[in-house]
Amino acid sequence: MQRTTAMIAAGAVFLLAAAQASALDVKVIDDKDGKTATVLLSGTVVLGDGLKVRAAIGAIAASKSVTVQLQLAGGNRNEAMSIGQFFHRNRIRTVVPAKARCTSPCPLILVGGADPFSGKASYVKYSTASLGFTGITLNYQDKPYTAADLDAAVAGTQREILQIADYLHDVGADMSLLKHYQSVLKPNETHYITNEQALDLGIAVMFEETGQLIEPIARRP
Repeated sequence: MQRTTAMIAAGAVFLLAAAQASALDVKVIDDKDGKTATVLLSGTVVLGDGLKVRAAIGAIAASKSVTVQLQLAGGNRNEAMSIGQFFHRNRIRTVVPAKARCTSPCPLILVGGADPFSGKASYVKYSTASLGFTGITLNYQDKPYTAADLDAAVAGTQREILQIADYLHDVGADMSLLKHYQSVLKPNETHYITNEQALDLGIAVMFEETGQLIEPIARRP
């Protein structure tokens, strides 16, 4: 009996851990005009969330244009880039709404946004929203390292940077985004950028005080 109770308890803990690991919440809101839909993504990006996002958006009528609102903090970078690629290829706009927080790897999803009609870049950060980056750092532990260990660590970091560079090229994003991932940051430290820096990176800013959409210079005709 005690063994059975222990097994049930262990199973409950496992299920709870699984639920906590899959923390991305996807909410679809059909707009009243019948021509558009808004998808709200919040939480943390984990493995398998790309399929979850595809399933939710795939259930929306193909005739509707889709805008995705992002409020995400942390998670799996490769999964985030997969989601961003999906948005880019399917011409889905992305927005970081007012007072929302979008921290790495969320900015990579943001710059995957595209206009449903032209296919050109279409992503917006509201002026009160926060956009933050976590740098790529060596997986350093307090132990003796050989020259081979250090070479392997550096090579791994370079591979991660190249993966991000390839992704930015594929979605047509500003390659200057890379400098925020190459910044020297402490573990778990997040660097937040200003609205002016966002514009320099090709990200449009909605100035909430006036309701004006400020387009980045890079996107002006």
